[in-house]
Amino acid sequence: MTPSMENTDQLLEWHPGPSDAATTNVVAALAWGARRAWRSKLLLGYLWLFYFLLVEGAGGAILAALRTPTSWLTTARALATEVVAGSLFSAPSVDAGYRAVLIESVVRPLWSPSAYFVLFFGVIAGAVIAYLHAPRPAPLLTQLGASCGAYVGRFVRLMLIATSAFWLLTVLASSRFDAGLAGASAWVGVGLLQAGTAFFVVVIDYARVRTVARDSRSMLIEVARSLTFVVRNLPRVVALEILFAALAGVAGAVVLTAAVLWRELLPAGLVVFVAEQAYVIALLWVRLTAWGAILALYQGITLKRLS
Repeated sequence: MTPSMENTDQLLEWHPGPSDAATTNVVAALAWGARRAWRSKLLLGYLWLFYFLLVEGAGGAILAALRTPTSWLTTARALATEVVAGSLFSAPSVDAGYRAVLIESVVRPLWSPSAYFVLFFGVIAGAVIAYLHAPRPAPLLTQLGASCGAYVGRFVRLMLIATSAFWLLTVLASSRFDAGLAGASAWVGVGLLQAGTAFFVVVIDYARVRTVARDSRSMLIEVARSLTFVVRNLPRVVALEILFAALAGVAGAVVLTAAVLWRELLPAGLVVFVAEQAYVIALLWVRLTAWGAILALYQGITLKRLS
């Protein structure tokens, strides 16, 4: 049912979120995030479709097939044949496409020169976190559209801050190596650079979640506050990041095991296609779980501090 104009306007109002989404225990936070992500199956489907059309190049292949002067049945058969053969996409199977999703879902780089990265973290992320934080009684696409409009400006500014940090870290690293570091000193420099980058990646991720949870307007202030929050709660933050990485590893192992079993029943090309898409969906679920867990941990620590 299409919501009224009054209900549509209410989609833009800030909401405190569910009362049960508050814990100081990292395992409980991860469990809450996993449950929230599991209940967001339609959202996962839309995110997978976005990846499927943009990263895999399926959108171009489907449009090309539809432009051919043939019947719908012939077009459908041709697409099905290409799927089974693993040649539907513009890039080969097991390529940089879903590796990019692995990097951007788990590692979360500060910057990546790809349309998927810019659209996911600059446009879509705000709507996704808002839905995880406080889903509204309205159609999902209506909620996502309203939230995208509400948060796109803030998340683009947040992306610019992250890009500036990436540029600054890169300049610092280049200057250090230009100074003639070698041997153990060079390895120490690389390690410090990687640690600093990973730390700021986590700060930016918390800033994304806190922007929605607090309805923050100034991204510079929010990044500073998120930095303070991460430093104050570093043991919990690190433990949660370790759980995220372990969850991604388990998801990959499950998909790989299933692919081995499917190989006995299905054609090889179809197995590769299905396993790739299952892995992408699993990684997207891990990303939603991570944002949900960060929401629960942030709200739990904040309530404990204020009580």
